[in-house]
Amino acid sequence: MSKWYPSIFKTAFPEQTNYNLGFLILRFFVGLAFCTVFEKLFPRDGIWGPQDWFIQDVADMGFPFPLFFAWGAVLIEFVGGILLMLGLFTRPAALLNAIVTFVAAFVYHQGDIVKPGLTAFFFMIMCISILLNGAGKYSLDYWIHNKNNKNEV
Repeated sequence: MSKWYPSIFKTAFPEQTNYNLGFLILRFFVGLAFCTVFEKLFPRDGIWGPQDWFIQDVADMGFPFPLFFAWGAVLIEFVGGILLMLGLFTRPAALLNAIVTFVAAFVYHQGDIVKPGLTAFFFMIMCISILLNGAGKYSLDYWIHNKNNKNEV
């Protein structure tokens, strides 16, 4: 097995219940918010996927192929949110969502994190925290890591 594998699934504090419970709560609700709160995937006005306003915002930020990048952001938020809730591929999901929220805070909101970009900035900080610490003990990542370590012994 390659060397990157354990670093994706390993957690920073495997045996401390209070930290693991805290990260489960953080992970779950951050993931849930990415899936539902930002309302970019679910149908609105009969349209599934990125809404016209979001595609236009992506174009206004100067991205080439705004439809492609809008779909990318929507799928990263939605699928990444599900992965965060499950604690599966938590670090890659957190990294991708941190990048999306960085773009929202510092490109779309032009770094104005006092009011309009505050939510995106907070979500970026939460994703970075999850990225650095891993999913915690109450996650599929932890289960996969332990299952594979038992098989290698």
